[in-house]
Order: sequence, then structure tokens, then C-alpha cells
Amino acid sequence: MEALYYVVISLFVVICIMLVVIILLQSSQTGGMGSALAGNAFNAAFGGQGADKLLVRITSVLAVLFMSLAIVLNVLPTPGSTISKQGQMSSGYTGPSIESKDIVLPAEDSEELNNTSE
Repeated sequence: MEALYYVVISLFVVICIMLVVIILLQSSQTGGMGSALAGNAFNAAFGGQGADKLLVRITSVLAVLFMSLAIVLNVLPTPGSTISKQGQMSSGYTGPSIESKDIVLPAEDSEELNNTSE
């Protein structure tokens, strides 16, 4: 199960990087990063509107993959975590324990309570 987690997380990182690059390649109405990075070579290869349509389609597919992998990563157990009997995940950390004798109430509050009851 750990191998599946690492495969999915690696694929997730690759999809994230590809999504950022494709979004930066898209041309905006003011020119944007798409003109600076790719120049006119990408538009010349696919035509003016063809490049934009292709980039929008690729962006949509990558966005769906990103969301799907995010949900899958949320469902998969993290390596090193254990699942308790109630189905909740735990990393083994129990945290500090607080006992009732450790809790001390201030004396002022108890005096105020006694005075108001009279």
C-alpha cells in the first residue's frame, strides 16, 4: 500500500508542475507569460485560435486529474500511520496526558460563586 501512495504522490507532483506550465503558456488578452515564454512558435504551429483551444483542453484535463488525485491522496492512508479500531487514523503520537488533579481553579472564582448564592 505504501508503494501505491508514493506512485500517486509522484504523479500528483508531475500533474501540478504540468498544470502550472500549461497555465503560464496560455495567452492572455494583454500578452502575458504565454507570449514571453513560447513566443509565436506555439501559435504558428497550431494556429491562433487552435493553440488557445488546445491549451484550454489540456488545462481542463490536468485540472480534473489534479482534483481526482487530491481526493485519492486524501483517502489513501499515509505510510507510517495506523488505523485504530474506530477507523480513525493515528500517527502513534498520544500527546501529553492531563489528569484531573493537574487542573487548579483560581480561588477568586470560587469566592465569587459563594458570595452570589447568599
